[in-house]
Amino acid sequence: MNSLRFAVLGPVRAWRGKQELDLGSPQQKVVLAALLLRRGRPLPLGELLDAVWGEQPPAAAVSVLRTYVSRLRKVLEPDRGPVGQPRVIVSVGDGYALRIPDDALDLAVFQRRVAEAKRARAAGDVSGAAELLHTALDGWRGAALAGLPGPLGETVSAWLDEEWLTALEARLDADIERGRHHEVIAELIPLTGTHPLREELSRLLMLALYRSGRQAEALAAYRGTRGALVRELGVEPGAPLQELRDRILAADPSLLPHPAPASAPPEPSVTAPADARTAADEPEPYEPDRSAPSAPHAARFEAARPAQLPADLPTFAGRDEELDRTHALLPADHSPPSTVVISAMAAWAASASQPSP
Repeated sequence: MNSLRFAVLGPVRAWRGKQELDLGSPQQKVVLAALLLRRGRPLPLGELLDAVWGEQPPAAAVSVLRTYVSRLRKVLEPDRGPVGQPRVIVSVGDGYALRIPDDALDLAVFQRRVAEAKRARAAGDVSGAAELLHTALDGWRGAALAGLPGPLGETVSAWLDEEWLTALEARLDADIERGRHHEVIAELIPLTGTHPLREELSRLLMLALYRSGRQAEALAAYRGTRGALVRELGVEPGAPLQELRDRILAADPSLLPHPAPASAPPEPSVTAPADARTAADEPEPYEPDRSAPSAPHAARFEAARPAQLPADLPTFAGRDEELDRTHALLPADHSPPSTVVISAMAAWAASASQPSP
């Protein structure tokens, strides 16, 4: 029994060691899948009937169902004698339960690795989380419960596909965080096309494009998602997506990848004797400027240039005659004039009349 392995992340399959087992008809596979998804908990007969046929089972449904269980027992335990007690599919009340180790089911292994990745990411181990998620997703062999008929294949497969997509988003996010933004773009473009209303996929694509120096495409991705949301649901994108759009428009340097740590400075070619050196002689370690943006957007941030006007003159020097004429236009008692007084000085004339040195 310990050598049995089962898969539901794709077509329903089973192996004993390296030998794949013949699980019979599609309906018989539904019975096995329903038991596998209960993860050892009993499955009442009524729920099993619903899983196979829904609300309208055939007249002989119970008899047919027990036949399916009997055939599965023979496949999974071929060495069990006619009077031996089943050890894999056991009877519980009017229903059944499947007794296998948790790691014999690919779904259980997948969920465990996803949980480990979540803990690693929370602890700051982005690379470890990404590797765990890569391994977890590698266990999928297509759409969950592929090819199964009946209500089980329709309802549970949708839930499992959501599990896959959520794990994939977490893996893509971790890959972008560890600097693999160039690599994930090829994955994200078709994913956003398949799931146009999935805002997290759009956010990841925008971030990957921006970090790859493709700002215009990042903003185009936002417009595409917004258009789909407005057209299909009549809603605007959520706050995370709008905030990312605004930060991209503002060229927020915190969106760029973290620069790699600088290597140690080279040793000087000539050194003083050890006993002659002091702490003051030790070179200070190089510290990179973390505030400056890194490629590919560093060209947008140029060195600061003077942009202020020249300082104002404290007095209007060298034009006494012109000042006297201007003052004469104003009231003698220094009260505000009744009309706007406009006066112009032809300063160029004075300077032009001066002889050249």
